[in-house]
Amino acid sequence: MALDESKVQDKITEILSEIEGREFGCRERKSTGHSTIKKPVDLEVYFKDNSDRVAIAVEVADVNTTQLVGEVSRLYFDSCPLKLLILGHDNTQRNSKEQCENQFNKFYAQDDIQDTPVRVVWWDDDDQIRVSLKELLLL
Repeated sequence: MALDESKVQDKITEILSEIEGREFGCRERKSTGHSTIKKPVDLEVYFKDNSDRVAIAVEVADVNTTQLVGEVSRLYFDSCPLKLLILGHDNTQRNSKEQCENQFNKFYAQDDIQDTPVRVVWWDDDDQIRVSLKELLLL
């Protein structure tokens, strides 16, 4: 079964509902987002009490290694400063997470992904998605 954005949106919404503190939602970003390369990412996490404020840009990627470079670039150039890349398992390689983290490290001139405003997670790792959302939202 292929990974699609609506499944990811539902999963993020469910995880966000479990996080205490401020309320957040998840919605499509393609038609409303801003990007320096004019290619907004798939989804966004936003503040429910101010829906114009976007908290995290989210890209969903289940592609081969060559296309993954484009997905990372697309997320990097999105105007939202906090970013989450969610990887599927159908088309990506086992080492794709590390490859993506290395590419982001190069973009941000850092040695460790924890020192960047980006997190990379696998679609089926709910705990890591939860941890990453909390880290990015400073909760």
